[in-house]
Amino acid sequence: MDELASSLGISKRTIYENFKDKEEILSSLLVSLRDERRKVFDSLISDKNNVVEIFIKIIEIQQSSPICNVKFFEDIQKYYPRANRNIEADKEKNKEFLVKFLQKGIEQGYIREDLNVEVTAFLVEQSTYIYIRATSLEKPLFTFSELFYTMMINFVRGILTEKGIKIIDAYLEQQKAKN
Repeated sequence: MDELASSLGISKRTIYENFKDKEEILSSLLVSLRDERRKVFDSLISDKNNVVEIFIKIIEIQQSSPICNVKFFEDIQKYYPRANRNIEADKEKNKEFLVKFLQKGIEQGYIREDLNVEVTAFLVEQSTYIYIRATSLEKPLFTFSELFYTMMINFVRGILTEKGIKIIDAYLEQQKAKN
């Protein structure tokens, strides 16, 4: 708390006037980050993009976002039970959102009808943690941006119909031309 107060140029008393403890500060930060992320998703969806275009935009946004170290989440789980419960509740809401999003893609004809959306939503969630756990690698042979891009492009392409594959393949060609 001393370091936080010093870096903000305020007293610890000021911090404690606004927050009960460190966990409340952490929870406040996590809620703020979650709300920012939801605003981005809501704006993507409200722009009337098809699900493939939204997946592409999410991939692009994530590539330029800072990566969170696995140790951060391990510490939350170990030392901050209230914050961890909030993260777990958010995971469930994210899964529900993703199931509806995938169903929308099926209705639009971009995602395969035979897709088990519950399993797919689970896999998307788990792939996020694979990406985060990779931060513990000592000398990775790739950047984390490359890891995320490769995982998501291959995953998304695998759940698409021919109609969706045409869009993702056109995007991949554009990317190849840029590089």
